[in-house]
This record gives sequence, structure tokens and C-alpha cells, in this order.
Amino acid sequence: MTNRRHFLSKTAAAFAGVQILPRSVFGANEKLSIAFVGAGGKGWHAVQSLQNNDSVNFAAFADVHESRATEARKANPSVPFVSDFRKMLDQHGKHIDGIIISTPDHTHHFTAKTCMQAGKPVYLEKPLTHSIAEARDLMALEQQTKLACQMGNQGHSGGGILVLEEWVKAGVLGNVNEAHCWAGPIWSYPDARPAEEPVPAGLDWNQWLGPAAMVPYSSKYLPAQWRGWFEFGNGTLGDWACHNMDAPYHVWGLDCPSRVEIESSGPSKLSFPARVKITYTFPASATRGEFKLHWYHGADHALKRPPELDAARTFPEGGTLIHGSKATVLMGTHAGTPRVIPEAKMQELSTSLPKVNLKRSNHWDNWLLAIKGQEICRSNFAYGGRLTETMHFGNIALHVNRSLTIDPVTRSIIGDEEATALMHGPAARQGWKV
Repeated sequence: MTNRRHFLSKTAAAFAGVQILPRSVFGANEKLSIAFVGAGGKGWHAVQSLQNNDSVNFAAFADVHESRATEARKANPSVPFVSDFRKMLDQHGKHIDGIIISTPDHTHHFTAKTCMQAGKPVYLEKPLTHSIAEARDLMALEQQTKLACQMGNQGHSGGGILVLEEWVKAGVLGNVNEAHCWAGPIWSYPDARPAEEPVPAGLDWNQWLGPAAMVPYSSKYLPAQWRGWFEFGNGTLGDWACHNMDAPYHVWGLDCPSRVEIESSGPSKLSFPARVKITYTFPASATRGEFKLHWYHGADHALKRPPELDAARTFPEGGTLIHGSKATVLMGTHAGTPRVIPEAKMQELSTSLPKVNLKRSNHWDNWLLAIKGQEICRSNFAYGGRLTETMHFGNIALHVNRSLTIDPVTRSIIGDEEATALMHGPAARQGWKV
């Protein structure tokens, strides 16, 4: 154990030379010491997901909202707790093998980059970042450091993507040139700043804001409502696109769109429109023709129930619908439960569908094994960053309230200075630039 800890501390110090840790560093059965930045909400879900994992020890918890971390701390009373993750790195860094980050979107880049610069592999909740420039920065840092980094779109390690991929390879769907993705929960608020309220005890509001501009505290921002405010979250699209666009984006090898067309209930400078239809057009590649990816949320632009779906079956609140020339496939959220519709067609094809081996590590274990050098992160930043970029192009179009033309080679918006500026996001508050 001492030799491995010494190796890790030397690696962190020599940041520019960080590499994926070889198998010889970690024994096959040796436990990894994992720390958590954010231990309430999604962080508590992460703690629960690994609570009984035999390959994990909990090294430390960090959360700026002490009361939100109560359940995690009660379940693990011996695990050190601090409010500032930077103090966690200072005090416990030599004992930390990897860090799970479950914080609001606007702090993702600052937190992940700081941890990566300390030589720590990170599991970062989706969407990867709060801006395109931040995503590209983390993608470059991952490539430079060779650290095991995973974006938390858990469905990417589920069986749904494997099944869809094999069905497409076998020609079950026939020719496919578009997919429809949608979500039910709406994160949208009036275009007005909420009234100031007293900061509750146990919340470090300055640290919660992090790199964002200083605004007075309001209960309209947290614990979860931050998703619908432009300076903190990415709205409904940011909350769900990395889950429900994931399957077609991966299976058809999509990258940077060339066109983003929008219909919406109108712009909001502080929040996001409640009713949206977005059409992403991806240029043809060597393996497929031009592909359109449609996104919907809100009543005015809700995707209609497909006529192929049997009356007795529920149309999911969020998911993915793929029409092929030979068959139509419906999936739930997180690339889940692909099914040919109608059911009669599924039964007709059942004997000829390819057999799919679904035995593989889940999203958490995939990251843990990648830290040990035994697997590669499936939704690494090289992939998760591109998916996050695509989401951001849609939100930028919604924010400026017009469609965008994009050069997919340079990955830049053409002829729109306002939209181009939004690719970079707001400047970090003084003292929070990393």
C-alpha cells in the first residue's frame, strides 16, 4: 500500500506527466479510495450506488451545503467531511484514488479541472460542463493527463445501447436517417430575478456560487431548481439530452452538427424556454448519410404518440424513437429497454434478432476498472464532451432565439457573433478561474 500511495503522490506532483495507472500499481482485488464532491442529492445517489461495492473505500466527503450531506454522513460516520473540496484535496489527497463530482453544472469545470490537476481520476455528472469552451478544456486535459475520466450518463453502460448497436449492424431497422428524443420534466422559470432571502445555516453561498457572478441567495435556486437558471444550469435540454440523445449519437457515430434549427416558446435571458423543438443536422460520414436528431420538450412541441405503439403500452415520458425503413424502435430514458413496435413486429422478428451479450461492468465499475487500467471509460470526456457540445449548440440557439449554422470541421458557429460568444460562457468570478 505504501508504494502505491507514494506512486500516486509523485504522480500528482508531476502533473504534466500523469498517465493511466498501470495494472501493476493496483492489485486486482485492492480497494480504491474514492472521495465525493457533493454528498447530497445526486451525490447521495452516488454514495448509495457505491456503498456496498467491495472494491471501494470512502476516503472523504465535501459539500458546501452541510445539511444536504446528512444522510451520507450518518451512513458513514467515520468518513472525513469538509465543506471545501480544495481542503479535502489538501488534507486527504494522498489517500484519494478517484473523485466523484456531483455538483451544479456551473461548477463542473472548476471542480473537475482542479481535481485533475491534482492527478485524480474523476467521475463527473452530466452534462460535462456549463459551456462548450469548458468542455473542450476538460477534453484536452484528459488527453494530456491520460486520467480515467467518466461522464455520468449511466445509460451509456447499460444494455440498451448494446442491443440497439447490434440490431443496427444486423440491418434490423433498415435505413435510418433520423431519430427523435424527448424529455418530460421542464426546467423553466419567469425571466425575473427572485427576491433575496436569508442564507440558511450550513450553506456556504459564496462557495456554492463558485465561478458564477455574485447574486443574492434565494430558495428558488436550490436544492434542484438551479437547473432552470441560465447562470447555473442548462435547462431541460442539459438535464436530459446526455441521457436520451446518447443512443443515436453513439450508434450512428454523430459528432458536430452543421445546422441547429429551433422552434420554441420564446427566449429567456435568465432561464430557458418551456416548450421547445430542436432539429440537429449532422453531415454525412463515410458510414452513413446525413442524419437529423430531433429534440422535444413541453406541451406545444411534444412528440406525438407513434401510431405503431400498441394501445395497451405506455408511451414513456422521456426517451428515444427511431424510425427505420424496415422497423421502428422505441427506447425509454437513459437508452433503456429498446423494443421494436408494434409488438406483433417484435414477435415476428424475435427469432431472427441477434443475440447480445449484456454481461459487462456498470457505469460506476467501468470507471473504477479504468482507474486500475483494466478497462477504458465508455463515456470518457472525449465522447461525453462532444455529446455535451451538441447539447450546448441547441441551448445557444434557444438563448439567441434563432437557428445556427456551424462549421463541423472547425466546430465554430458561422456568422453570429452573439451566439459565438456564448460558446465561451461567462467569465469566471475573481478568484475562481482555474
